[in-house]
Amino acid sequence: MDIHIDGVGVWGAGLGDWPRTRAVLKGDAVFAAERAVLPAPALLPPAERRRSPATARLAVQVGAEACAMAGANPAQLPAVFASSHGDTEITDYLCRELAAVNVALSPTRFHNSVHNAAGAYWTIAVGCRQSANAISGGDESFGRGLLEATVQAVSSASPVLLVAYDLAAPAPLSTVCPVSLTFGVALILNPAASACTLARLRLHQDSAEWLPVPALPRGLGALVQGNPAARSLPLLCSLARGETAIFELPPFCWEIMPCS
Repeated sequence: MDIHIDGVGVWGAGLGDWPRTRAVLKGDAVFAAERAVLPAPALLPPAERRRSPATARLAVQVGAEACAMAGANPAQLPAVFASSHGDTEITDYLCRELAAVNVALSPTRFHNSVHNAAGAYWTIAVGCRQSANAISGGDESFGRGLLEATVQAVSSASPVLLVAYDLAAPAPLSTVCPVSLTFGVALILNPAASACTLARLRLHQDSAEWLPVPALPRGLGALVQGNPAARSLPLLCSLARGETAIFELPPFCWEIMPCS
């Protein structure tokens, strides 16, 4: 099963957007791990931006970047949103409030605590009435999101937006959700090649024929291990360098082939 990447969006602490991330992955810039303030995506109206949780701002930011690169109309794209832990900032807040003597939960934060909140903000921001699924697969969330979006795109013969994200978790929640840096990625997956196609992905059910996976620049290994959405970085590294590779993204393996 083949799928084509038509657009990419990235935002990560110490990485920034896709042009900056691509420069780091190619070795043209240095990665410096840091906690950074999330961007304020222009797609969100001011009122929604104030109410939106961090997951929504991150998802909208990378989704908009991917759509712009692919020249895709976000209002027409079905989407898959994948996150291992959802909004850990809100989960931490809810746990603290529920443990307090006088519980006073914010209705807005409670409303934003659901796992599909980021997808909801996205569809509102872009006026999309297509399907928007929200899934979680633990540390395998990106791989399972990629599989879900690919199956949807191939079966419907139309492009699908994939967005994966995970936030840095505050202590003490970080002991059970060990994410130290925030990272999000978005891909426009098209079953047919187009003028915007950057690379082709092929799903393999086994890893019988491995090709070398590009070595990540210094410091990014810890990000890959510490953020489920950042499991996408080996794929993004091959994409940035225009290299062919086969790598594991559970539950399957994927081969990436640059456009000729």
